[in-house]
Amino acid sequence: MIMGKISNTFILAALSLYFSSGLISCAYGHTLVFGPEFFSSENVESQRVVKSFSVQDVSQKFFVSVQSGRGGEKGVGRGAIKINGKLVFPPDKLVKQFKILTKPVKLQKQNDISVEVTGEADAPVIVTIISLKAQTVTAKIPPIGGAVDIEGYASVIFPAGTFNAAQDVKISITASPPIQDIFEANATGPRLPYEIRINTGDKAPGKEVEVSVNYPDSFFASDYQIHVFARMHDNPDAPDVHDRFFMISSGLDDIVKTAKATLPEHAFSNRHGKNGTYEAIITVGLIH
Repeated sequence: MIMGKISNTFILAALSLYFSSGLISCAYGHTLVFGPEFFSSENVESQRVVKSFSVQDVSQKFFVSVQSGRGGEKGVGRGAIKINGKLVFPPDKLVKQFKILTKPVKLQKQNDISVEVTGEADAPVIVTIISLKAQTVTAKIPPIGGAVDIEGYASVIFPAGTFNAAQDVKISITASPPIQDIFEANATGPRLPYEIRINTGDKAPGKEVEVSVNYPDSFFASDYQIHVFARMHDNPDAPDVHDRFFMISSGLDDIVKTAKATLPEHAFSNRHGKNGTYEAIITVGLIH
């Protein structure tokens, strides 16, 4: 199998982008499993490359991230990615103008990844697989308010008067395929490969809640706009209709790489949390 030739300058730039990205940085609680690996063809003919890799703990959450190695109108003409014989990204996903794609995958201790690319030699795809360790932080919020941080991921500020009495809250990081499906149903761009759940138990917040969510350098370097998205309903009085993610107007801090937004009270629903508890589900996504 033939790998396309790529300049050292391009490789160093792309590696710098990936290793500074929160998607694989150890500072964000992730572990690199495979890659970043570059795949391209020598010409317009299809080239297929198969590589093997192993993992120690198959119980973790794993994500495959694919990034176009070249911006602008030109890019990969066509492509497909399989892991252990299962199609992860079909040809209709890896088309000319895609930039970043992320998807959860299940891995074995020994794995094979097959990447097939058709396109120009200087328009590779970059494939990375990471693991994500679920994290949870709990806190008791008094009537005067308080803040909860889940290091490397997000912080949540409950203003004074959010609760009438001390209330237990829980912030957790999850990666749910059904949540990914709900996001993708109306998405115009990619999102973080995980969501942040803010659970306030049996009491819904009585005021709007401020959130700050970390995003990777690769998001900031893209041509997309960065916003916080929250799972809500078109009509809060009819919650069974049009359950989807809505964009929340967000401010950016490009120094610490966080997106800041204000969650409305109806972002917390007792249909989202377990056992009827109130929960908001948020993530950071990109839009054109």
